[in-house]
Amino acid sequence: MNISLPDGRLPQWQTIDDLIRDRAASLPDQLAVAVGPETLSYAELDRLSDVLAANLAGLGVTDGTRVATMLYNSLEQILTFIATVKLGAICAPLNVSLESRDLAHVLRDSDPLVMVFDEDTAGKLDGLAPEVCRDRHLFVVGTRDPERAFARLLNDTDTVAPRVDNQASTPAVIIYTGGTTGLPKGVVLPHFALVAAGYRYVECFKVADDDVHYSVLTLFHVGGLFLGFMGPVVAGIPTHFERLFSASRFWDRTREVGATLIDPIGTMVTVLCKAPESPSDGDNPVRQALGVLGQVPGTVAEDFRRRFQLNVVNAYSLTESGGTVIIHNPAGSDRPESNGKAWQWAEVCIRDDEDAELPPGQLGEICLRPRVPHIFMQSYFNKPEATLEAWRNFWLHTGDVGYLDDEGYLFFTGRQAHWLRVKGENVSAHEVESIVSEYPGVEEAIVVGVPGELGENDVKVFLRLASRDGFEPAALVEWCRDKMAKFKVPRYVEIVDEFPRSATKREVERHKLIALNSDTAWDAQAATSSN
Repeated sequence: MNISLPDGRLPQWQTIDDLIRDRAASLPDQLAVAVGPETLSYAELDRLSDVLAANLAGLGVTDGTRVATMLYNSLEQILTFIATVKLGAICAPLNVSLESRDLAHVLRDSDPLVMVFDEDTAGKLDGLAPEVCRDRHLFVVGTRDPERAFARLLNDTDTVAPRVDNQASTPAVIIYTGGTTGLPKGVVLPHFALVAAGYRYVECFKVADDDVHYSVLTLFHVGGLFLGFMGPVVAGIPTHFERLFSASRFWDRTREVGATLIDPIGTMVTVLCKAPESPSDGDNPVRQALGVLGQVPGTVAEDFRRRFQLNVVNAYSLTESGGTVIIHNPAGSDRPESNGKAWQWAEVCIRDDEDAELPPGQLGEICLRPRVPHIFMQSYFNKPEATLEAWRNFWLHTGDVGYLDDEGYLFFTGRQAHWLRVKGENVSAHEVESIVSEYPGVEEAIVVGVPGELGENDVKVFLRLASRDGFEPAALVEWCRDKMAKFKVPRYVEIVDEFPRSATKREVERHKLIALNSDTAWDAQAATSSN
């Protein structure tokens, strides 16, 4: 397939398997990826993923089969991803925070033949209905159970994994993301979307041969997988991950690994800036940081640049648009608060509620259209109607709000009212509302995002009750913890007699609820700290 990059060049690779095999041939002994102290060279990455692919093929994994993972950052996560796509199968990395209903939903939806969990996440399967896991092969990283040990999949076998003729358009991953209605939707992205994310990484960071990436993003999201892993592989430089983000060790680790490129985003940046200032703050090897800083509070973005003496590349992207830096603003821009111009990878426009294009300076929904084939999502998995809705009028509707200035610079200002951004995760207000509405005595529930101390949102639920007698907010929150991921559980609970509604459609005016302060709301964080 003849695909051209925006500058007219032909891409060196169109599929992930070709990229990995080429790197193993050209840079066999170079460090490819490390997670903490565990490392893999490019040759090891290719060889072990081949062994794993052969064993997966022996279980029946083939073109289009799904392999689900629920792992904290680990080499096992990366090897499973590469082995899966080498077979023409599809990897579905699941958020480790999913619980109960959420987890059952994504497993039913993705319908994986093979599941790879670790000991910290495998226990979540115990509470699910038996049919959710029936007829699936489960392997657990770190278990002593020989039948379920992931290590079995890394044992050499007499068989060789079949070579599959993957194409740029071959589906590679399903990334689950918060939807505007209902439970999370699986975003299907093809091979070239991941490779192209790497090309954009090279562009926006102006990567040099001696650069080293240090990532604190998660591999079950596009940030970690597309930017933290695929970006450095396309660039041919080493990348280092942590199992979990640690603010207290962050700068020590950048020095230990010699990181020149880093990617803390959102609330991570706020946490790093809240640490006591030190004369050594600027004593780090970092030359550039990814900046997703649109929802950090106050002066945090500028403090981050000044205090740690960094150049920051501000960016805009979402899972559906191919994961990372679909638009970026180079370091040194005279509009540092902007997310950048559309450049050449995608067209950008701002549209109103009737889908009419808005002029510069007016707020509306950010809509995108790719200029290069196979870099955006192909569909929402198993959801054709939702796919058509997202792509209506031939534009990808992001659900994000922003505006373009007179020179075409994009300014992202927030999410539409039914979207929340909580601790780096997308949360559907409607999904939380549907669960809370099942609680005894709740007549109606409306969920909004309110500003959090670290930036982004805290979850606040407004309730209309059948009776206030005997209602305990703490009991509701505890009930929610058993039914949804931790980051979705409401922090604030406020009881109202009626909701403000529009005069025409009688819809709840969420913007008015967001504008209310939370002084009279029950606060789970305050209740916990007082106990």
